[in-house]
Amino acid sequence: MNLRDSFSMRQRPRGLFKWMLRLPVPLFRMRLGWIFGERFVLITHRGRRSGTLHQTPVEVVQHDGPGHEYIVCSGTGPTADWYRNLVSSPAVEIQVRNRHWEPAQRMLDNVEAARRFHTYETLHPRTAGRLLRTMGRSYDGSDAGRVAMMASMPMVAFSDQPRR
Repeated sequence: MNLRDSFSMRQRPRGLFKWMLRLPVPLFRMRLGWIFGERFVLITHRGRRSGTLHQTPVEVVQHDGPGHEYIVCSGTGPTADWYRNLVSSPAVEIQVRNRHWEPAQRMLDNVEAARRFHTYETLHPRTAGRLLRTMGRSYDGSDAGRVAMMASMPMVAFSDQPRR
C-alpha cells in the first residue's frame, strides 16, 4: 500500500465541510482577518507543478509568543495539496489577523509535532477530539502512539524571522 492509498477519500474535505474550511479566505482578503485572532493563518503558497499562487486557511496548533513561530498541522495528512506545495517550495506569505509577512518555514519532526499536539490537546481537549474524529485519526493516548500518529499529521512552523 502506498502513502496515497493509506488515506481514504472521506478524510479529504468535501462539499459543505470543504466550503466551510475555505470560508476564511474571502474574509482575510477583505481585511477581516482580525476576526480570527491568532487562531488561523492564511498561507499563500505556490503550486508545485503549476506555479500558481494559492491561499489556504489553517488553524494554528500553537503560537510561541509575539514574533515567534506559528505552528500548523495538516490534519488531512502529508498528501494535502497545500502541505505538498510547502514541501516543494516555502510559503510565499503568511497572514495572521491583518499582518502579512514572508515567513521562515520549517517542517517539524514527529517527536516535536507530538509534543506540540499534546499541548494543543491539553489546551483544547474537545476541539482536538473532534479534529481527530473528523479526520479519522486516533491513537492509544501514549506518547509513543502520539508520535506515531504525527507521521500522518505533519506540522509546519512559520516565523517572522528573516529567511536564512
